[in-house]
Amino acid sequence: MDLQDFFFSSKHAAGTVMPIPLPNGEDSGEWLRVIGPACDDGVNAGRNYSRAYNAILEELSPLDDQCKVKNNWTRYNAEMNWRADELNDVLAAAIVIGWSFDEPFTKEGLDNLLKEYKGLSTIIAKHFHDSRKSLQEK
Repeated sequence: MDLQDFFFSSKHAAGTVMPIPLPNGEDSGEWLRVIGPACDDGVNAGRNYSRAYNAILEELSPLDDQCKVKNNWTRYNAEMNWRADELNDVLAAAIVIGWSFDEPFTKEGLDNLLKEYKGLSTIIAKHFHDSRKSLQEK
């Protein structure tokens, strides 16, 4: 093997292609380029996500306690889902670096896509986290 075979950070910085599904789950034929978790930007994005997620858990802890007393987590689950959606939007903005559309890739264009296609940031976050898991399994 060559030394460069172990340069994982550079490979992850180049990103992987993530197909963009249509809302019905079919392949649209379009894709996003998503950085991997083993490059500097990926590590930072993952750490920021973890910090923000833990801060949300801490912030919602009193609501969780109220829900335990009532044995009803409807409010907690709704609030947590809304916060997770916002967090996934932030993560997606940090880790998507390109796309297959004719329009040149810009962060503003990505923000518009994420606003128009609700749930896409969750798919992107899953792709990123799955990449992290597969890296840990090897």
